[in-house]
Amino acid sequence: MLETVILVAWLSPFFFASLVVFGRAYNKKRRTLLAKESSERKIEKVIFQVPTIGNVQTVNKILETVKGYSLPVPVETWVVVEEWDVHKSEYKCDKLVVVPSSFECEDLYKSRALEYARRLRKKLVEEGSLTPNYLLLQGDDDSLPSKDFIEECLQVKADIVIGTITPKVKGAWNTILDYERCVACGVVCNFFTNVGKPVWAHGEGTCVSSEVDQNVSYDISDISPNTKTKLLSSEDLFYLHKASVKGFTAFNSEKRVFIIPPLTFNDAVKQRRRWLWGHLRILKEKLLPLPNRLRLAFFEFFGLGLFTLSTLGVPLHYLGLITMPETLLPFTWSSLLLWFGIRGYAIGKNMGLKHAITGVLTSYATVTLNFIVNAIGLIKGDPKKFDVIEKQWVD
Repeated sequence: MLETVILVAWLSPFFFASLVVFGRAYNKKRRTLLAKESSERKIEKVIFQVPTIGNVQTVNKILETVKGYSLPVPVETWVVVEEWDVHKSEYKCDKLVVVPSSFECEDLYKSRALEYARRLRKKLVEEGSLTPNYLLLQGDDDSLPSKDFIEECLQVKADIVIGTITPKVKGAWNTILDYERCVACGVVCNFFTNVGKPVWAHGEGTCVSSEVDQNVSYDISDISPNTKTKLLSSEDLFYLHKASVKGFTAFNSEKRVFIIPPLTFNDAVKQRRRWLWGHLRILKEKLLPLPNRLRLAFFEFFGLGLFTLSTLGVPLHYLGLITMPETLLPFTWSSLLLWFGIRGYAIGKNMGLKHAITGVLTSYATVTLNFIVNAIGLIKGDPKKFDVIEKQWVD
């Protein structure tokens, strides 16, 4: 039995390779279809929204960069801050949204701020002071959507478009840690999002149609019977799944959204711990329908399980404690080479040949580091709050 389980783990790259191939095919097919439909809509402006907690310098640099893209439609920049933020006058944006401390909804922390801004836009549209013909470009205060990504959002008629995460280089350790995000985008998201069955989302770079923004809230109650829970984290994943469940279309763009990797090991643990427990909360408290939870659970823990089994299988095999059929061993070596190929392809497509080679050479170090930070986050338990990590934009 153990031999069979480990063999499945060793041969899993064949499964992921099929996702890459079909993901590229579905991406091209959907992009062509959605581009034809884009002529049916009129976009008058892009609202670029960034929620933050005092990260003034980085936010201003991001806003300035996006403003300088010379897009075919105007960009209106929004910064969303809490009432207690002492840097309100320092943000160089078109509109500063201050979330009152008295505001209450079904969400906490970042999702609460996003919900307040969403309700504000809804009110402005109802009053006639904001055109309903807008796109909302949602970013983070440590991310930068590329010009190509924003242009593609304007060219395709999809209700939600997520970009492909690309880490900015900030030291070797930090960069190789987030190579996994390139791989996740290229392998899992590009297939499942484009077939209308999303798994993960990227709040760092998400473009939302005004129809979704006006009609889909961050609240839990209208999709889940669990009314005792407030949304603490993983708000991007929850929102994408919720919009999909309500029948809105999603598209995974292969255009880049640049992010800053965690700057320290402790920040990496803090970030992954927040994600992991945010996903666990969605699963445990049934905040999404069963099919959505099953997809999330499968890919959330499949990778951790594959790492454990694949690593364990090597010494067990060479110590003679497990026996693999001789006829299948060539396939396991082919599978290993295929794994390197998938990683090189996914990383190189976004970051170039140099990083493709580095990504292949550091493959085991990268997945081991990610396994360790996730394991530490799991052991430390639910943070029960939105942990913020240090952020500094890299030129």
